[in-house]
Amino acid sequence: MSQTPLRPEDSNPLEDPEKLVEEISAQGTAGQTSGKNAAYSEASAPPGVELEAASPTVQESERKIVVGIVADPGLPLSLAMELQDSLPNLLTRDVDSGVAWEVQVMAFSLPLDTFGELELNIHSERLRHESSWDYLVYLTDLPKYENGEPLTSSLNVDNGSAVIVVPALGIVRRKRLQRAVEQVLAKLHGVNDPFLRHDGTSPLVVDPFSVERRIEAEESGGNSVETVKGFRGRVLLLIGMVRSNRPWRLVPRLSSAMAAALATGAFGIFYTSIWSMADYLPTRRLVIIALLSIMIIGSWLVLHNKLWERPHGVRQKEKRVLYNLATLLTLLLAMLLMYVALFLIILAGALIIIDPAFLAMQLDGDVGFREYVNLSWLSASLGIVAGAVGSSFDDEESVRKATFSRREYERRQISLENETEKDT
Repeated sequence: MSQTPLRPEDSNPLEDPEKLVEEISAQGTAGQTSGKNAAYSEASAPPGVELEAASPTVQESERKIVVGIVADPGLPLSLAMELQDSLPNLLTRDVDSGVAWEVQVMAFSLPLDTFGELELNIHSERLRHESSWDYLVYLTDLPKYENGEPLTSSLNVDNGSAVIVVPALGIVRRKRLQRAVEQVLAKLHGVNDPFLRHDGTSPLVVDPFSVERRIEAEESGGNSVETVKGFRGRVLLLIGMVRSNRPWRLVPRLSSAMAAALATGAFGIFYTSIWSMADYLPTRRLVIIALLSIMIIGSWLVLHNKLWERPHGVRQKEKRVLYNLATLLTLLLAMLLMYVALFLIILAGALIIIDPAFLAMQLDGDVGFREYVNLSWLSASLGIVAGAVGSSFDDEESVRKATFSRREYERRQISLENETEKDT
């Protein structure tokens, strides 16, 4: 496809405005942003007066370029929908003002191969042809390695397609993703990166936390890729993976664990021995007990639901640390949310049920809000330990689905199947 805008003589200013109405294939849902074509009008003149060529009232009709953004369900799709309305104007400003940009969004997950990897080049031509797209950008939350390093983005100019790995952007900020999308589209369109200085460096004012390294197409066999490097880059990738897993989704799935924790924690409201122990223990000891209880339920969830992974292939040691650390942090945040919810419920119950005078009599001293906090604190810790046993009654498959993003879950299922085949 030529990247030079049409000349005025190439278009007919008197033809009817164009209307594009497309339905994205049954593999997903699409959204689109339509632009307005230019039109011309003729002026009338008194008899006998010759008119010069009529002047256009609006800009001449522009060549339209349709960009398809295919996104994995979950966080990538939410981010794509946020960009859909604003991206055409940004592309006009930063990439090419001589064309009319249109952006369509499709929710679709590319199939994974037998190693749990995805390859856009195999499917990009079909997707572009079926949806009549000029360029295709795929947003995924599945971590991917290229040249032994975590991938941020990859593009193929010949296929007019690109992949952006959302977790590699860290705590995804809309501007950071917007910049990444504009960069790959500029490359596909055959223009310079709009965010680079003349010396080829990225200004800090654009992204002070940028940790990418650009590998030009000449160095990578026709494909241009960006990878994260160094310890800082790995930390951002780890944070991005945890963010994509959305830990808050796990708590509702652990209904049996929460029920067991509430039942056990409720004993703290009625048993005076727990009141006395909570009042006697120093704050440091209560903190240690709370952390131990969270570690116990977290370890139980990992072992019982087979969440620990042993990846194979390139950089398997790094992947083992990265993937499992992301799992542990996801569980830690989910258990902290459960702990806080349990603590607040027990505290509310204690304030309603236990009379301050009766509590003072049992503790043989003056009482205040702090005593209620301490007994609720200890009761919640005991309840969380009991929740570990209760989690055994939760469906393992549901727990795994809730722990990971959809794509990460699919990849881990393939990895688990490969391990099972090796063992047999």
